[in-house]
Amino acid sequence: MKKNNWKYLLVSIICASIVYLLYVTQGNRAEIIEIENTIVESNTIDLLEGKNIVIDPGHGGVDNGTTGLTYGTKEKEVNLTVAQNIKQEIEKRTAATVILTRDKDIDLGRNQLGALQKRIQIADDASADLFISIHHDAFTDPRVNGITVHYSSHQNKGENLAKILLASIFKQSIDAKNRGVKDSDFYVLKNNSAPAVLLELGFTSNKEDEIRMVSKDFQSKTAISIVDGIIEFFAK
Repeated sequence: MKKNNWKYLLVSIICASIVYLLYVTQGNRAEIIEIENTIVESNTIDLLEGKNIVIDPGHGGVDNGTTGLTYGTKEKEVNLTVAQNIKQEIEKRTAATVILTRDKDIDLGRNQLGALQKRIQIADDASADLFISIHHDAFTDPRVNGITVHYSSHQNKGENLAKILLASIFKQSIDAKNRGVKDSDFYVLKNNSAPAVLLELGFTSNKEDEIRMVSKDFQSKTAISIVDGIIEFFAK
């Protein structure tokens, strides 16, 4: 009986050892996969490391911007939400430094020109590598709708950035009209030393656009697609 007990004990030890070795091997393999995934993710991080990106939520304070005809959406509020979403998405996916021209509902200047000059000053002080101004349009005809990206031909690389961002936005399923890119004379574009664009992400004067612009789904897709476009811009 004693001999049989020893045999049983020996077999048990061998089996336990095999199970342990398999566990350790699988554990090490999982660690390697995790490390490899981290390396893949770091490629994006390394790409934007050292980049200073300024996101400009248009209007603010006493300047409401446009106001929704159907639900009374205030442009200054949705601009800020979109800008904050983009900042969060950039910081989640890259090591870029993100500067908001405003992070609350405040006036940036004593008048409209002063506010515009302040936005440019913020970008200059940050030695911005990129400047993106967030807006939502309006028109007297409520049937007019869609998304437009503006650039200035006075400013280097703006047109290329505008095309990349617009294409990236419409890779998402957003059911919006593509109004294209436009060469415009906006102050924050023509006076900017960094590649700069101004996004009009819908018309508050159009019911369907107003509903879309305040939806979590559209805001999430917008943030993701804009960051995709930023990464693509710096990759080229």
